[in-house]
Amino acid sequence: MNLKIREAIANDYISISNLVKEVHNLHVKNRPDVYLKVDNPFQKEQFEDLLNSNNTKIFVVEDTNSKELMAYSIVQIMISRNIQILIPSQSAYIDDFCVKSSYQKKGIGKLLFEYILDYAKAKGASTVQLTVWEFNKNAIKFYESLGMSTRNRRMELNI
Repeated sequence: MNLKIREAIANDYISISNLVKEVHNLHVKNRPDVYLKVDNPFQKEQFEDLLNSNNTKIFVVEDTNSKELMAYSIVQIMISRNIQILIPSQSAYIDDFCVKSSYQKKGIGKLLFEYILDYAKAKGASTVQLTVWEFNKNAIKFYESLGMSTRNRRMELNI
């Protein structure tokens, strides 16, 4: 496979939308109390807004031979809130990260993650952060294998 990582373009919408569906279905299956089963969890308008955003990038991993998109990630550069008790910082927040299930465990996710790290460093970010559901043990294991650790926890109590 010859892989290329690049910024998403308008023509990538259908391929990325299919990857979003794959992730969304996993979330619906494991957290039906949170996620609605919908036909299209990633609207074209939302995609276009992200493409035109100044502080958000969508990166894709493409097989240069087949032109198939195997993975994507949405990354936002965030500046910490201006609060007196917090040290000012800039971080890269991985809003979405998906490797097509048929291509997982082949190094594609690691390649994309390393690309995001380089991007974050070039943008002056001091950390890369993301949110992962507790049920998603495979994702947690993957992120930990890349050196990530738990920063804090968001807890819930159903009432």
